[in-house]
Amino acid sequence: MSHSKCRTHGSMETLELPANIGILERGPAGATIHAHSAGSAISRSVFSDIPALQTLFSVDGRILACVHNSGVSVYDAKSFVPVLQIHTPGTVAVSFSTTGRFLCVLQKASNLGAGKEKNLTVWEVSSGAIAYDCFQKAFSKADWPTIQFSADDGIACRAVSNEVHFFFPPHFTTHHVRLRVEQVAKCKLSPCHHPVIASFAPTNQKQPGKVSLYDVPSAGTQELVKQEPKVQKSIFRVQDIDFRWASDGSAVLIIASSDVDMTNQSYFGETNLHYARVDGRVNCKVSLDKEGAVHEASWSPNSDEFVVVYGVMPAKATIFSALTCEPIYQLGSGPHNTVRWNPFGHMICLAGFGNLPGDLRFYDKKADGKYKLTGFARAACSVRSCYCKFIYFCVCHILIEHLNFILIDTL
Repeated sequence: MSHSKCRTHGSMETLELPANIGILERGPAGATIHAHSAGSAISRSVFSDIPALQTLFSVDGRILACVHNSGVSVYDAKSFVPVLQIHTPGTVAVSFSTTGRFLCVLQKASNLGAGKEKNLTVWEVSSGAIAYDCFQKAFSKADWPTIQFSADDGIACRAVSNEVHFFFPPHFTTHHVRLRVEQVAKCKLSPCHHPVIASFAPTNQKQPGKVSLYDVPSAGTQELVKQEPKVQKSIFRVQDIDFRWASDGSAVLIIASSDVDMTNQSYFGETNLHYARVDGRVNCKVSLDKEGAVHEASWSPNSDEFVVVYGVMPAKATIFSALTCEPIYQLGSGPHNTVRWNPFGHMICLAGFGNLPGDLRFYDKKADGKYKLTGFARAACSVRSCYCKFIYFCVCHILIEHLNFILIDTL
């Protein structure tokens, strides 16, 4: 593929970036990778029409998992040579650990899947051996992956009844610790090398919902651990939680939702946004100056600020400081419900998908901290969007025959 130079933000350094990118397209015939420029498809790779009901790249893009009827095939993303073939019929979902060392596979808990065997397995990609397995009754796409890993894969965890289990790979079975967390329904491990676990216990008749932040117990502690949370907050009228960690693990955004709006202002329930720092300095509800739902809350890759899209349409977009949780810049109002940061953390895409027309607005962060509107675009009928890593392209997926995606150059 050809390359082009790009100047990094805040410096005169240049990076050699690929002018063309490979995009995986999955259709009825299987998965195929094409090389694309901002204009059109350039070439078709040797990876063509591979059987795939689902596909998933590892976080670093080195390997690719393809789910098919009989199991999962894992390929090297450069040579497309198979590196692992596992027989797991009825596979429902897959996920890679942070470094790509492990692959989690969930099968149907029936004769069409795992049968009488344990249906949640963790495979070591390099050896093809099962590192851990257990039973999982229910599957929720919103709560997958069930087993989460730290940034270096040194810690893994999963929530069970009234406990969070911690493992220390590769010794899943011999080194594990159980942390007692009453009524825990969901947990999220922070994405750093010394992680913190955020847990959620939903509202019941006697007490409000609780969000707690705990230190991860060390491998040398006793098997069952009870400890006080670093940070704890009560949230009223909450049925579900979505945790959004900053990439450095310093703070977490908490989107609390309920199916019923007690104020009778919305048929779609109620959402609120809360903020908590791991050091306990700030623990509050995010103050939003427009009534309505929280459509999106997204951290900058630099973890120094976050943007929230909220309120009745046209929704308002505001950037907040990660240190104080106070608003620092207004991006205005518009038909938006989606936020995408570019990998360098100085460009923002505001978009409106779903029942919105698909308008996109691009902002560039200047040296004084202000954001300047740099361009517009429209990607109607899009269902998914993302920035390409190390490239100033924004990709929008579209579910219309003969119009599968739009590639937008944001420079």
